[in-house]
Amino acid sequence: MAGVLRDNSRDADSPARYGGEEMALILPHTDLDGAHAIAERVRAEVEGLRISRLDGDGALRATVSVGVAASADGDKEGLVADADAALYEAKRQGKNRTIRALARTANVFGAE
Repeated sequence: MAGVLRDNSRDADSPARYGGEEMALILPHTDLDGAHAIAERVRAEVEGLRISRLDGDGALRATVSVGVAASADGDKEGLVADADAALYEAKRQGKNRTIRALARTANVFGAE
């Protein structure tokens, strides 16, 4: 998973572990659509991974659920809360999917 995040990160981006099983990818100067496209690429690459079992008996597969949020006002706490809410919505909808946050993100870009 870390390799997939690293491979899909630009020099300015910051991939990191965020809690037990959660990872984060901070994408400066990236709007919601751009962040969603990167997240979806990461999700698809993880889904395609085959991890050989140490006992040589087949391979393991993994999937990820992703929450994506954007902020133009620098509200880090709100950004994390929005991404977290989108992540849990992705899990509720059946996992292995990418969901955009809606709450604050719509207001940041001028929509009501």
